[in-house]
Amino acid sequence: MTTMISFRHFHYEQPNTNNRDAFVLLLAASLLMALFWAGSVSAKDELPRVGILSFAKVADEPRLLAVLKALKQTLADQGWVEGKNVSFEYRSALSDPTKFPRAASALVELDVDVIVAGSAPALRAAYAATRTIPIVAGDFTTDPVSAGYIENHARPGGNVTGVFLDAPEIAGKWFELLTATIPDLSRVSVLWDPGPGAVHLQAIRNVAASLSIDLQVLEVHKPGDIDKAFNTLSGPPQAVVMLPSPLIYGQSTRLAHLTLEHRLPATSMARGFAIAGGMISYGPEVMSAWHRMGALVSKVLDGNSPAVLPVAGPSNIQLVVNLKSAKALGITIPQSILLRADEVIR
Repeated sequence: MTTMISFRHFHYEQPNTNNRDAFVLLLAASLLMALFWAGSVSAKDELPRVGILSFAKVADEPRLLAVLKALKQTLADQGWVEGKNVSFEYRSALSDPTKFPRAASALVELDVDVIVAGSAPALRAAYAATRTIPIVAGDFTTDPVSAGYIENHARPGGNVTGVFLDAPEIAGKWFELLTATIPDLSRVSVLWDPGPGAVHLQAIRNVAASLSIDLQVLEVHKPGDIDKAFNTLSGPPQAVVMLPSPLIYGQSTRLAHLTLEHRLPATSMARGFAIAGGMISYGPEVMSAWHRMGALVSKVLDGNSPAVLPVAGPSNIQLVVNLKSAKALGITIPQSILLRADEVIR
């Protein structure tokens, strides 16, 4: 049997070297570009995130913009530059304290590296939302030990540190200023927002009792309550003390006008109160407090646990006297107070 073998002719063409080289270069460039973008996205995603839990939207509150600028400047001084090696997430209660829990939970869901809580309600909501994410607080109305946030000031022991205020000490200073200007002071009305708690109220009650001064407590829960409180004063008070809260801070201008309308000498922790026409303000200088908070946030981002970061107090307490308003009220401010004042408005 004869086997027939047939051969098919194949034509071979030499590849075009120029085309091959161009293809290789294009492929390499595409791979490098893909790696570059993957690296950029990965680096961006890996930036540490600072969660800002605020009472109002940042864009709606000039005071908040100012304090955040102080915090970010301190972070930048420590090497943490926004957009370069740290980012920020913002959530607010939209000027409604009852919305703080939802805002805090949103930051926890984002798994931020640290939460900055700039008020007592913000801290309360953040602490309820997480016991693992570090929290740096700026809270002038809470005793952090009795509230259970920390074990002690030197070694907090949990996930909270920050800047807190000694309420009994500042309450004593408020009465010292008032009794120096009104020697026969015997009755004081206190404007109190229960939202942040009763630490300052209890402190002021203790001081008033030691001085045999009667107190009338006026509760406010929303801005509309403020005018009602002044219109329902029972008996003529000789002075008014504004206890600190985000609500009362935010109404400083209105409160200053009301104290003048009712011809009442008054004091507040908020500098804006005296600037707007209130007689005296005595309290922490807010910018310096936020600088201290920024330093604590930097330490947390560096890997330090809040459990070992000592709680700080405000570094600067300011006394502002509105001498013009005092004269309009018929009050003579002693020279000893004027010499102590950080600012006198004439």
